[in-house]
Amino acid sequence: MNTMNDKLVRLGTAARKLNDGSDRLNRLIAEIDKLLGRLMIGLDYVHPRPIHEQVTVDKTGHRVTELAFVGYLKVQGSYHLAIKTVKVLEAKHQLATEQPGRITPLLSAPRRIRHAAVDVLPDLVSGLAEQVDDVVGAMERRCATAEALLEHLQDVAQSGVRPIEPLPGAGKSRTQPLIVEDATTPRP
Repeated sequence: MNTMNDKLVRLGTAARKLNDGSDRLNRLIAEIDKLLGRLMIGLDYVHPRPIHEQVTVDKTGHRVTELAFVGYLKVQGSYHLAIKTVKVLEAKHQLATEQPGRITPLLSAPRRIRHAAVDVLPDLVSGLAEQVDDVVGAMERRCATAEALLEHLQDVAQSGVRPIEPLPGAGKSRTQPLIVEDATTPRP
């Protein structure tokens, strides 16, 4: 016979398992967050697929859709795993407007959101790594551009020749001798 007492015991056991598992998951999330922080990436990344969607109707009868995304974002001055919540407001004429997102540290998010976030953390780390690779590639290209410019300017400075504006449509700038005028020399 299934008495109320049996149901309460079963509920208590299940709640204990849930809380123990949640505590363990929180410790794992904290470790992942800490290790990502030690990498000092310093770039925002938001996983493109929402992990939670809630639709409500406001007092004017318009639909409000709240989406929760997992990201690696700046929170309280440093980068952390976080939840970015965005509200999309349905307005007249079927136009939708998006309000700026609210950012919450992942460990401060509600339990169901934290648990759902863990499922996309591998994809988030992969996307973040791709973004870092893209930034590194662009940085290497920019460094090469800056080094070439620096080398050119050093050559110009050593030769006494100064660059002048390129002609329209010309691919390279022309140079002319650097003329140093003395303040006592009258100008023609």
